Amino acid sequence: MNDIVTIVTPSYNQGQFIEETINSVLSQEGDFFIQYIIADGGSTDNSVEIIKKYEKLLKEKKYPVRCKGIEYIWWSRKDRGQSHAINQGFKIAKGDILAWINSDDYYEPGAFDYIFDMFRKHPHIDMIYGDCYFILGNKKKILGKSKQGDFYSFLMKDYTIYQPSTFFTKGILQKIGLLDQKLHYAMDYDLWLRILKEGKALYCRRSLSTFRIWEQSKTSPYQEKSALAANIYTPISSHFENSTREHEYIIQKHKSWLERYSRAYGIHLRHMGTRYLIMGNKRKSIEYFVQCVRVNPGFRNILTMLLSLLGRKAYWTLLNMKRKITGSAVHRHLET
Repeated sequence: MNDIVTIVTPSYNQGQFIEETINSVLSQEGDFFIQYIIADGGSTDNSVEIIKKYEKLLKEKKYPVRCKGIEYIWWSRKDRGQSHAINQGFKIAKGDILAWINSDDYYEPGAFDYIFDMFRKHPHIDMIYGDCYFILGNKKKILGKSKQGDFYSFLMKDYTIYQPSTFFTKGILQKIGLLDQKLHYAMDYDLWLRILKEGKALYCRRSLSTFRIWEQSKTSPYQEKSALAANIYTPISSHFENSTREHEYIIQKHKSWLERYSRAYGIHLRHMGTRYLIMGNKRKSIEYFVQCVRVNPGFRNILTMLLSLLGRKAYWTLLNMKRKITGSAVHRHLET
């Protein structure tokens, strides 16, 4: 393994955040080289101006580099979406350790040094992921914790892998392929599934990044949690609707895997039923809940299907009663 980490940032009109993202990459300290690639999709705000600012600082040696060296590459041109932009960066990656950070998120200090140390200690590992802070609007940071798991437990949605806190090897990417460019919201989930199916992953109990949740962020899981805890008549964003369709695509794409694990297949189908219920599509919701019960006729799946027949309002009323009794993590997070 070489001593280069390649980081790709897909960017488009997020000038209010991208400077913090860039600084969080360039300011990393340790015994390694950084190859930083910013794939801008033709921003029309001040993003390119900020990107050029740091190119100039590095060229004139006015930026305090705290690692062995930085290669700063950027472009601004129309692309075919976020996954395509990230893949263009990965195709020219020099590092044996890869990651991407979106232009509204940022790394925590010391993240790269820690990741290099972990990969050196565990050379057989293909992916390392950690915990992640969240900023909801203007509220204070909330710590999101992951845990150690494997392919089956991830397929079961038993734990979350936080995208900005995840690093993987060039070797595993060459083995499984790049991001699926048909996906614009759930490409990370699809990638983690493929990595876990073919490789080995390690969880580390350290927060490596901060994930910003705001009105324009592509945060479908968190939009869903917000919808669950909020008033049911709150309009669902186009991001949520689009990500729902992508999850349908993922179910079809990995159907051969899911069919081997009836419990996992049932969870995915129930998840889709819940999403369509959030969107107010009762017919589609019931279709998925019925499929879910056919695949795995467990008590929870049957109960969920029966509750969905009552309609969205009754479903959320009963669900929120349960959440108040159990003190759900969603409520605690949103109220922090």
